[in-house]
Amino acid sequence: MTVVEETITTSVDSLIELLKKVNKIELEQAAAKLKMPVSVVQSWVDFLVEEKIIGLEYKFTTPFIYLNKPHAAAKTAIDTTDVSIDKFKEDFQKKASEKKIPTHQSTDLWKNHLLQKLDKKKDFFFREARKRGFFNQEELWIQYRKKIIAM
Repeated sequence: MTVVEETITTSVDSLIELLKKVNKIELEQAAAKLKMPVSVVQSWVDFLVEEKIIGLEYKFTTPFIYLNKPHAAAKTAIDTTDVSIDKFKEDFQKKASEKKIPTHQSTDLWKNHLLQKLDKKKDFFFREARKRGFFNQEELWIQYRKKIIAM
């Protein structure tokens, strides 16, 4: 089985990469460097500030954005933990094997487990897709779901 790793980057990823290179930057300068409207970058900033990924401060009336640095303890925990869907699936199958659950049954159980988890994430997925201005949310959800189930 050949495993192909793909990385999809977005314009928001470009903003994060920009913030990794600079200490702080004016919001308007960031928009100019990214060749994006200030209003679009502002909406990203609003979300990323809410999620505590980036910070926002004002000097007089000028907004400056910066990347929040993870705390040393949190960074250590992230650096030492390998989290992936493949790892979860492997652990799931190992536990099923230990419990003497037949392979075909454990495969069905895994698929059901994924479907339940995906159903819990569906509202969040659609909400975030709307925030980002995607009009084909249902098609995106179907593609995402198929990709996760195929893993």
